Amino acid sequence: MTICSTITFQLYPLQYIQGLITMKLCTLFLVMIAITSITKANPLMIAHAGGGIDGKNYSNSLEAINLNYSKGFRYFEIDFSWTKDEKLVCIHDWQKQFKKVFAYKTRHPLSAEQFQSLLDKTAGLHPCTLTTLGEWLEKHEDAKIITDIKSENIKALGTIIKLYPHLSRQFIPQFYQPYEYKILKSMGFKQLIWILYQYQGAHASVVIHAQDMKLFAISMKASQAKKAFAQQLIKDKNNVFVYTINKQKKLNKLVKKYHVSGIYTDFLSTN
Repeated sequence: MTICSTITFQLYPLQYIQGLITMKLCTLFLVMIAITSITKANPLMIAHAGGGIDGKNYSNSLEAINLNYSKGFRYFEIDFSWTKDEKLVCIHDWQKQFKKVFAYKTRHPLSAEQFQSLLDKTAGLHPCTLTTLGEWLEKHEDAKIITDIKSENIKALGTIIKLYPHLSRQFIPQFYQPYEYKILKSMGFKQLIWILYQYQGAHASVVIHAQDMKLFAISMKASQAKKAFAQQLIKDKNNVFVYTINKQKKLNKLVKKYHVSGIYTDFLSTN
């Protein structure tokens, strides 16, 4: 029984007419609600670098992931870098962001053992290693990790799926060049994101390449989402995600005006 069906028709003529008018107005109201709910976009919210914590970003830390999971995030973009002895650890880079997290400057990548030693000594945030991230995912089966690996991406993703084949559905690799798509599909990854910040091809070529791919999304700068090629991608039923948005007003404009369907953020909420 709907809201409008509470009107009784066992009334005197005038009341009956008033009831019909009320019925029509109520029906129109419900239709307007239905239209609003259909057109209202709910972008996928992605915790950038694990999400912000204590006003800090780019930590890629277990503390950040746990905090933002508790706030409702289920998608986490995580940065990976290679150690000197070719192990994967969750830091954006070995220069600025490494120093920011550890208050320690290094000119070159550390070994995995040295990195772990720093983690053991630090009282602050603890960036993930591939091991600790895998353990966390096993305990949080509804969480997804969107990878950002700036060096030897295919090699790194091959390492991840070799060590954690049972977690493959929880990893959503980002790739940078069109040729990587088929390689990652052949590895067994089901969902893939093409992120454009390393791609040097023309905008029109993105639309052409995307026609031959079944993608989870195409990620780009907010300024790119406003361009004709991005709007064509959306018309072609592709999800367009943008990074990194920390102002609600900007998010609203991107979603309502440019039909963006996913947002990487440090500090915005999932609501």
